[in-house]
Amino acid sequence: MQQEPQLLIMLSESMLSSSEESESSSWSDDCNVKHESEVEHEDLEDENDDRLFFPLMQYLIRRRRKRVDDYLHIIDSWSDAEFKSRLRISRKTALRLIDDLEKSGFIASHKFGLKPLEPKLCFYIFLTFIGSTEPLTPIAGRFDISISSTFRVLRRVIAWILTKLDDAIKWPQDYSEIKSICESFHEKTGISNILGVIDASHIKIEKPKNGREYCNKKGYYSIILQATVDSSMRFTNIFCGEPGSSNCTRVLKKSPLYNTAIQNRDGLFPHNTFLVGHSGYPSLPWLIPPFRESKRLTSQQREFNTLHTSTRKFSEKAFNLLKGRFKRVKVFNIYRNIAFITDTIVAACILYNYCLSENDHLEDQE
Repeated sequence: MQQEPQLLIMLSESMLSSSEESESSSWSDDCNVKHESEVEHEDLEDENDDRLFFPLMQYLIRRRRKRVDDYLHIIDSWSDAEFKSRLRISRKTALRLIDDLEKSGFIASHKFGLKPLEPKLCFYIFLTFIGSTEPLTPIAGRFDISISSTFRVLRRVIAWILTKLDDAIKWPQDYSEIKSICESFHEKTGISNILGVIDASHIKIEKPKNGREYCNKKGYYSIILQATVDSSMRFTNIFCGEPGSSNCTRVLKKSPLYNTAIQNRDGLFPHNTFLVGHSGYPSLPWLIPPFRESKRLTSQQREFNTLHTSTRKFSEKAFNLLKGRFKRVKVFNIYRNIAFITDTIVAACILYNYCLSENDHLEDQE
């Protein structure tokens, strides 16, 4: 292989640096290349610069596109098992979602900087981000795109996934579905009429500006994900974004689920169905915490508490599966934009449910 001229290498590094800066300004930024008619009256020195500039830009475009194509080729060369292990969903599920993303219009078809933003590229960037705790810098380097551009890609893909919220995370409505969930819970726990388990999980974040509000009882900064889970560990309702200092009751009462249940209990919990929650939740007609431990508890009440504890493991396992599949949900290092963090967590919940619907399970979580 012939070595590149030293001057070309130096100029290419300079142009790559400047192109990264231009990428961060806009989704539609293109290189500011002058047309021949605009340089007719410029001096000889400028003409010589342009003679070098145009071939160099063509070289850079080919070079950077090749690096991106090479990495996409590497991903395509992975076995199905390796693809699933690295990107946390199956190749079949990914390709189906990429096809939907392409039809959605959320990813512009024009060029972005020096390379086109293909839906496939954008979705792989998102999967790499959501499936790990890597900072943006190595992810951006791997896909040969600037950090600011990578962040915009993530926001676009997340915004698209959020449009699937109502289809992916649904409260049970049909009688047959409600009956099936209750029967499944009864078979697994021994308690009748359970429609779901409610619980909350703290998502670790970096200290925000109003850090005191987000510092939880364990001493770290977090936002809270409240969720109800059915007997298949599927999320049926989520509420995310409350600061870590809030307790479960406060989060519950701020959630739309609480307001809807107060106004229309029979519509949300027909046939005397209810949720199960830990002792931090209030006792309500549709939410049953365990009996508070005391020496006065009867043997039946103690037995109920034992069954109650085993039932709550459904929500614990669902949160563990979510964080195990999409490791970004474990901790958001560096990021302090609460809205972005909240949207990312919700998107992860949507994708988690979507994978369950596709029978897309991870072997390392079985």
